[in-house]
Amino acid sequence: MALKPASKKYQGVWINELKNGDVSYYINYRDIDGISKRVLVGKKTRFHDFTIKDAYQKLIETKFKIQTDEVPQIKGTRVAKIKFDNLWIKYLEYAKSNKKTWRDDEIRYRKHIQPRVGNKIVKSLKPLDFEKMKAELSAKGLSASSVKHCLAIARQVFNFAIKNDLIQNVPNPIANGRVKMPELDNARLAYLTVEQAKEILEILKLLSKNTYHLASFLLFTGARFSEVATLRWQDIDFNTNTIYFKKNKKGNSRHIAISPQLMDILEKEMRKGEPTELLFTRKNGTPYRSMPKYFISAVNAVIPNNDKKEAKYKITTHSLRHTHASWLASTGLDILQIKEQLGHKTIEMTMRYSHLIPNKRHEATQSLSI
Repeated sequence: MALKPASKKYQGVWINELKNGDVSYYINYRDIDGISKRVLVGKKTRFHDFTIKDAYQKLIETKFKIQTDEVPQIKGTRVAKIKFDNLWIKYLEYAKSNKKTWRDDEIRYRKHIQPRVGNKIVKSLKPLDFEKMKAELSAKGLSASSVKHCLAIARQVFNFAIKNDLIQNVPNPIANGRVKMPELDNARLAYLTVEQAKEILEILKLLSKNTYHLASFLLFTGARFSEVATLRWQDIDFNTNTIYFKKNKKGNSRHIAISPQLMDILEKEMRKGEPTELLFTRKNGTPYRSMPKYFISAVNAVIPNNDKKEAKYKITTHSLRHTHASWLASTGLDILQIKEQLGHKTIEMTMRYSHLIPNKRHEATQSLSI
């Protein structure tokens, strides 16, 4: 035990710095009988921030009790001053085994959350701290969606800590509406015309066959990128000419008919794999997590200044899904059938396309005259 005096300022306090980074604090005093004592009074660890001042306060209290002929009862103390960073470390360990998007969470935490609340004591955190974080991130130029993701991560960390007894008697300052989440304008309005879609696909044929196949699947099924990127050959039914998309947290399960153009790609251009093999993988065999950059290159070649447009009017990978839905709506397909095609959980998401459906009510109104 390598005990040493803490400092001249706090005489009577001794410390022992352990190899794991913890620090034990002891106090030296003489008891009622004048016998010298050295007692452990606290320890600083990753989760408990006992300080030299706390130890010195213990020494003062002990000396006072001896002066008043009291027998001091000294117990080792750990002052629970857990920082938000401590909770994050434990949460990240859990997320790595249970959450596919843990890398994205880690990037957001390091870049946006940690600099603002990471070093703060958990018990001191209040809704206003996260309202302030929300305002700072918005002022920095982050989208409402990104700010919402950051708040959601912080909320999940708190929920995890409470559920696993890492903290006690500490309410989640972000839960139950204590912090108002940013309002999202997800109603992207951009979609491709038939001519634009043809041009983009033709360019992709030359740039990257794999990206061309991905874009074709997105355009002719209306599926989400994550759904197409996780398709396996067992999900393709060549007897019924349909593709099965499994239920996930974003949408419902459904069968989508394979269009003739998509069937040509499947039968003539793609190598059929084993039932459990993914349809689409990178050259190293790993799944796609995002659309290859060839797609945006093709879009920019067809649509000038696309990258400078406001988000809701910009063509992105997700615009292929909007394009599919918009084309269906333009044919007069019922809104409920479009909902089933897209796998929306609620009708509200599908209603953004309702204005594109030929409307007999409008036709009747326009025919009125006197």
